[in-house]
Amino acid sequence: MFKFKLTKAGRAVVGVVLAVAVAIGVVGGIKGGVIKFDKKKPTASKPSTFISTDKPSNSDGDDTINLSLDEWAGWLSCITANGGLTTQPGSVFDQLGIKVNINVINDATESSNALISGDLQAAGYTTNRVAFLSQKFTDAGKNVIMPIFTNYSYGGDGIIASTKFADVNSWVNAKIGVPEFSEAETLVAWFVNNSSLSDADKATIMNNLIMFGTADDTAKAYFAGQIDVAATWEPYLTQAKTYTNSTVVFDTKSSSSLVMDGIVFDADWAAAHEDTVKKFVQGILMSYDQPINYNAAREVFPMYSTSSDADIDATYANAKMASWKDNYNILNDTAPMIYNQMCDIWEGLGETVNRDLVNTLFDTTYIDALKSDFKSTSAANATTKVTVSDETRANITQQVTGNLDYDSMLSKTANVTFVPDSSVFTDQASAASVLNDFVDIAKTLDGTMIVINGNINADVQTDFGVQLSVNRAQTVANYLASQGIDQNRLIVTGSGNAKYQADKAAGTLSGDASVYQSTDISFMRIEN
Repeated sequence: MFKFKLTKAGRAVVGVVLAVAVAIGVVGGIKGGVIKFDKKKPTASKPSTFISTDKPSNSDGDDTINLSLDEWAGWLSCITANGGLTTQPGSVFDQLGIKVNINVINDATESSNALISGDLQAAGYTTNRVAFLSQKFTDAGKNVIMPIFTNYSYGGDGIIASTKFADVNSWVNAKIGVPEFSEAETLVAWFVNNSSLSDADKATIMNNLIMFGTADDTAKAYFAGQIDVAATWEPYLTQAKTYTNSTVVFDTKSSSSLVMDGIVFDADWAAAHEDTVKKFVQGILMSYDQPINYNAAREVFPMYSTSSDADIDATYANAKMASWKDNYNILNDTAPMIYNQMCDIWEGLGETVNRDLVNTLFDTTYIDALKSDFKSTSAANATTKVTVSDETRANITQQVTGNLDYDSMLSKTANVTFVPDSSVFTDQASAASVLNDFVDIAKTLDGTMIVINGNINADVQTDFGVQLSVNRAQTVANYLASQGIDQNRLIVTGSGNAKYQADKAAGTLSGDASVYQSTDISFMRIEN
C-alpha cells in the first residue's frame, strides 16, 4: 500500500556493532560530543503541504481542543477516540464530555505557527520534531508541554542500503538520501554520531547528504540507483529485501524510542483547562481497548480514503500504542534522554534549540492522576523483556564466536582499564564515565540482543587468555546490567588474541595495545 506522510519522514533500527576498547593503561574513552556540520545545501525537492479542507464544526469552548495531526497510522487512537474529524456521539471523547476538532496538517511549520497563534491548542509531534521546534516556541513566547505519547514506530521506518554500504563505517563514500529536516535525517545523524568514525569523516557524511522533500522521493531515488543509502519507511523497507544487493540495515522494531509520537499542548491553555486535558489523555488510553474505526480513518486521512480495512490494519501494525505504563516510563526517563540526544543532533546540523525545555516539557501530572485507573506503581517500574528464543540465542552465539568479521551496522570504540591479568576495572569511576555512553545506546536500541566479545593482547593463544577475554567481557556486561540493561539481552563471549593475530598476519598490527585489549559490543537484530 502507498503510504503518504510528509512530516514524519523517518521512523527507524537493526543490528548495530559497537566496539568498547578495554585497555590496560590510561583511560582514553571517547565521550560523544556534538559534531558541527556545514549549513544545509539546497533541497533536491520541496515538500508539499496538505491541510484538510473539511472544516471541523465543533463549537469552540472550554471543553474543546483544536488538534493538528499529520498522516501517520500511530494517530489512529486519536481518530478512534474522536470518531472522526469532529467528536461523534457515543465516541470515547464524547462519553468523557470533551470535544476535539482534528485538523490534518502535514507540515510542521504550519502546525507550529497555528499552535503559536492560538488557532490550535494541541499538535502531534515526535520527540525529534519538538527538539527541532523548541527554540521557535521559545522565541514566540509559547510554553508547551507533552503530557502523553500515543505510539512509537515499530518497524514502519528504517534505513535501506546497497549491501556495499550496509556498515556505517563505509558511508564516507556513499550517496545518502534523507527527507530534509525530518525524523529520518536525525536517525542517520544519530548513527553517524554514535560510530567510531573520525569527526572529519562524520562531518563529510553529514555535509554530503542529499536532501529530498519526502521519504517517498528518497526511496524512489534509491531504487532508481541515484543514491546508495536511503532513510524511508514501508512499503519500501520490504521492497528493498526483494532487490539484489539491497538490504534493510535498520528498522524501528529494534528501538521503541528513536521515533516516538506524542501530543504537545499549549502549556498556558492546559493549565487553565486541566480537566479537559486530563480527559483527553484518559480518552487516548481508553481508545486502545476500542476497535479501529475504519470509516473515521478514511474520513480523516486522505491516505486511507480508498484503503480497505486490511490495508489500514497493515499500516497500523507499523506502530505500537503507548500504554499508561509506557507513558510512565517514557515521560520520566526515555523522552528526556531522547530529547537531549535530538538537541545534540540538531545543533550539529546548525539549528538552534532550547535545551532547557526538557525541564518542563514532559509533564507527568496527567499520567500520574490516572494511575489508579490504568496501572499500579509497581508495574510501572517493571523491566521490559526482549523475547529471545533458544534458537535465536544459539544462532547469534554461533555467528559471533570466534568470528571477527560478522555483519554489523555501527561500530564504536572506547577505552577502559583493567588490573593486569584480571577482569577488575582499574578505576570504577573512570570505566563508568566511558561505558555510560554505551548504556544510553543500549537503552535506545531496546529491541536488540547485545553480544559482548572480549579480546586480549598476546602473541600466544592460551586457555587462560581466552578465559580472561571472556571474564573482561563479563565485567562490561555486569556494568551494563547494573545500569538497567536487561541481562536477558546479553550474550558474553571471548576471542582471546584472535584480533591481534589477524592483524599480525595481515601486516597491519597497530602499535596501540589497547586495540587488542578490547571488548566488542554488538547490537543484533531479533527477527520476528
